[in-house]
Amino acid sequence: MKEGLSERDRDILREIVEVYLATGEPVASATLARTSRTGLSPASLRNVMAELEEKGFLVQPHTSAGRVPSDLGFRVYIDGVLQKAELSHRDERRLKAMLLPAGPLEEVLAKVSRVLADVTTEVGMALAPTSQQTTLQSFHFVRVASNRVLAVLVTGGGLVDSRLLAVDRDFEPAELEHISNYCTLSFVGLPLQEIRNRLLVLMVEERARADQLLTGVVALGQRAVDTEVASGGEVFVQGADHLLEKAGPGQMEAVRRLLAAFADKAMLLTLLNDFMVACGPRVLLGAEVSLVGGSDLGLILTSFHRSSGEQGLIGVAGLKRMDYPRIIPIVDYIGNYLTKTGTDPGGA
Repeated sequence: MKEGLSERDRDILREIVEVYLATGEPVASATLARTSRTGLSPASLRNVMAELEEKGFLVQPHTSAGRVPSDLGFRVYIDGVLQKAELSHRDERRLKAMLLPAGPLEEVLAKVSRVLADVTTEVGMALAPTSQQTTLQSFHFVRVASNRVLAVLVTGGGLVDSRLLAVDRDFEPAELEHISNYCTLSFVGLPLQEIRNRLLVLMVEERARADQLLTGVVALGQRAVDTEVASGGEVFVQGADHLLEKAGPGQMEAVRRLLAAFADKAMLLTLLNDFMVACGPRVLLGAEVSLVGGSDLGLILTSFHRSSGEQGLIGVAGLKRMDYPRIIPIVDYIGNYLTKTGTDPGGA
């Protein structure tokens, strides 16, 4: 017995959730009796539904209406889905075709958000926060104006990020080229934290204070690495129109808040950061999406961790009435694809 439910109660609760997901309407006992595999009469089902309501698994929106699953009822249903859901062969073939060929991580994440939106008809998202364990492939510094330098950093996984730096002196283009080459040759393949440490050591060395090149390396290198860590990373969101099309009049405020969170990188990181280290798909429902007041919303998430140091989250956002048995395996599959460095979405 789980959550105070018998096997029969869990079966009936699952059937109620399935009917609600299909219709979006409160489920009456007479409606449930027509499809229930339990064989119980409407009167017997009504009694069981009343007990499930008393235990907090169902709620009754109106006195004369049927019942709908509560967040707790949804949670019991989804826990069962997480144990049994499998990716269909059709979806697997489609995902393989849509995800290949792989490329730099930035391109892959942009593609993943589009694929998730297209395949699930929900909002697809991909989030790659900058980690201090992220390795760097190259530095590029470009003069754009007096006392203004554009820093372009390319990570080992292929993310490209640029930041405009206000600097204390005017750097010549040739000088910036030497600094870029020095940083790339000295720090290629190293994680951000190690680069930070080496720049701190270099800063206190006598030769760095006497050598104009090394002085520039310290000044620009530190600023570039610090701003990269502070930037929060990259966020890709596609398919907001799906959410707007499905939302009813009473759900538009929750939708508006969620879309505002997608537009605010810091808020999105705050909302999702706790799930960065979790393995396997996770589902957030209703009050669990508290930062954006999402009582009518659901998020299906999974993390990825790449050998080059990048990590992040991908997933789907929508109303709570999502097709969880189909979408959860899709999100899980793409998360595994990203972890496996994007070389073979179906391989080991």
